[in-house]
Amino acid sequence: MLLQGCYETLPLQQGPPPAAVTVQLVMNDKGRLAISDKLGGSVDRVEGVVTAQNTDSYTISITDVYQLNGNVSKWENEVVTISKDGVEGYRIHRFNQARTVVLATALTAALVVFVLTAGIKSSGTSSSTGPGNGPGGGTTGPSH
Repeated sequence: MLLQGCYETLPLQQGPPPAAVTVQLVMNDKGRLAISDKLGGSVDRVEGVVTAQNTDSYTISITDVYQLNGNVSKWENEVVTISKDGVEGYRIHRFNQARTVVLATALTAALVVFVLTAGIKSSGTSSSTGPGNGPGGGTTGPSH
């Protein structure tokens, strides 16, 4: 969950996706039907790297399959060819350095506050060993 702060997914785009970049191909109803025998019937989008494309199709090395119900399944770079007319468009999924720095700074600050707060609480519990306190320091009653 924390690693999601390090990545961003750009808005839906049209046209040919860039080479050697992780993208999400967003399926339309026709595409869902066409790939249902390979990937299941309720695929929302597939994520991976487009390894080839021609005028009719994309060939993608799939790393994740996102279902319409929100479930995600991991894939091991299985190569699948998807017809272009079955795709609404694509989104680029990329590392975001600025978000990562903000996240790391916030986590570091939270850790420092926690350590300092824990240190203050533990230093407030001191014991005194003066007369009347501590081992052997009890009060003695009157002598008879």
